[in-house]
Amino acid sequence: MGYSIFSDTMADMTFQQIEDAAKKDIPVLFPIAVIEEHGPHMCLGTDTYLAYRLAKDVKRVLFDRNLESIIAPTCYWGITAAMNGFAGSFTVRPETMVALLCDLLSCLKNWGFSQVFLLNIHGDFEHILAMTNAARKSHDEFGLTTFSVVNDFFVKRAKLSGREPYILVCPMEVEQPSEYLDIHAGAFETSLMVDQFPDLVDVEKARGLSTSHTTIEGLKVWMKGGEKAREITPLGYLGDPSAMNPIAAKESNSRMVDGIAGTILKVLNKTFP
Repeated sequence: MGYSIFSDTMADMTFQQIEDAAKKDIPVLFPIAVIEEHGPHMCLGTDTYLAYRLAKDVKRVLFDRNLESIIAPTCYWGITAAMNGFAGSFTVRPETMVALLCDLLSCLKNWGFSQVFLLNIHGDFEHILAMTNAARKSHDEFGLTTFSVVNDFFVKRAKLSGREPYILVCPMEVEQPSEYLDIHAGAFETSLMVDQFPDLVDVEKARGLSTSHTTIEGLKVWMKGGEKAREITPLGYLGDPSAMNPIAAKESNSRMVDGIAGTILKVLNKTFP
């Protein structure tokens, strides 16, 4: 395999290089993810690989717009409530995730970094809430300017205003192709993995999978996790992997990356003129 989630991150740098980056006050992109099942056609690390790739893509766009950034190693210990009934789906308690992220963010603060952006593609509400709470605590308790990058849907569900100093609202919605939902290991995620990490997708198996036919009502049951989730999605995917379209997914992902990068630039220009 010709890739590594450590490539182009702090993990492949020396401590002197990290010190130099902190002295320059370079903003940190911090991918946050989970390890969880992704159907019979993709690996457990799908969200981790995609979060890492998101950070790399955002870094590239920022660089093209004259802003240097640095990527922290992906944190892949998070919360997976819906998938906890499947083997291989690691999950931690919300307080554990918040404490872990705060400890890691404190390291960045102690090294001299002052601006951190938490990037996540995992859709579990409790996971995103814990990430956001960690951003709030780091902002309030040890003065690190930390932004939890989220979408409008999360802000509304969490009953936030979106104007909190630790929140950065970006366009990250994926259009649903039909009445049936495609939100986990379906067409979109499978397409992104085929485009970005093709060695980790069993394309032939994906082509042979039928749609899960999951509606909003089914989603409500699925989100309870455990056996309830397995009843709705016995093969662990919610969507239609066979409908993968890597070209369309790549275009949608590019729009999301541009939106995140643009919002980061606006925030930094406003906060640090």
